[in-house]
Amino acid sequence: MHKKILIIGAGQLGSRHLQGALLSVNALDIIVIDPSENSLNVCRERAEQVTAGHPNTRITYQCYMPSDLQIDVCIISTAARYRAQVTRQLLSHNVVKYIIFEKVLFQALSEYDEIGTLLTSNVTKGWVNCPRRLFPTYVSIETQLDTSIPIDMCVKGNAWGMACNSVHFIDLFAFLIHQSDMSVKDSQLVPEVIESKRPGYLEIAGKLTFVAGKHSLVVESGTEETPELVITLSNGDVTHTINEIKGSWTEKVGDTITEHTHTALFQSQLTGMCIDEIINTDFCNLTPYAESCEIHTPFIATLIEHISLILNKKIDVCPIT
Repeated sequence: MHKKILIIGAGQLGSRHLQGALLSVNALDIIVIDPSENSLNVCRERAEQVTAGHPNTRITYQCYMPSDLQIDVCIISTAARYRAQVTRQLLSHNVVKYIIFEKVLFQALSEYDEIGTLLTSNVTKGWVNCPRRLFPTYVSIETQLDTSIPIDMCVKGNAWGMACNSVHFIDLFAFLIHQSDMSVKDSQLVPEVIESKRPGYLEIAGKLTFVAGKHSLVVESGTEETPELVITLSNGDVTHTINEIKGSWTEKVGDTITEHTHTALFQSQLTGMCIDEIINTDFCNLTPYAESCEIHTPFIATLIEHISLILNKKIDVCPIT
């Protein structure tokens, strides 16, 4: 029996979700939705590059939201500004067992509780796609850290998209310390807004410091254009240094240094695995929706305050995606 999978948003990321979904060992009935025929055509091309994990898996492409369907797993990979609206429309016309949301979740703080209530009332389980929790490097480090003593994490670099990508590292921090309740201790953001490469969105630079009990996280981006991204984790006499650009992981225990390769996983490698895990176990190693809301909201609130100050007008939505 086919499992019904819905992918809403067929942009660059949506097309990679489709490639990943095709690797599922289950027989899937995949529906890809996007108002843009060009985006759907990109998905068609990328789907043809993949050999399906099950010979009976099939794909349908359409420009409109379906209705009266029983959907097993839905992936919402639209831009953040549309995500809450799409979720409302989806759940008002269909029965959905599971949703994987892309991040950042939403631009307005009010939408976090609203969509959470909607998921509960529809008995829909949700996760948020912050996939570093699945990367072998970070899975290995998580098993080694001692959360009974402080864990200090620093994310530093240039041209890594601090506004749109910080949530990935705040989520990683929460995963490593086993705690999602955190606050912004200090904000030293550059007093200007930067036009994002994506039209209609903004970027930021500077430094944010988060605390969660005894643990701390510093997220920092300079303004140079050469990409650089280094994550440092200090835990007692152990230090882990991961250079995501170079693909290296250095582990220092006292005076002993061990070098590893850091391998990032592509979305096309992950989505099918997540779908199979959800279908088979009612569980997924991505971030549960409620936990992700705790991770998102201090960051989103800080950016709304910062951008309001720079623009000299109060805004209610955070123009990042």
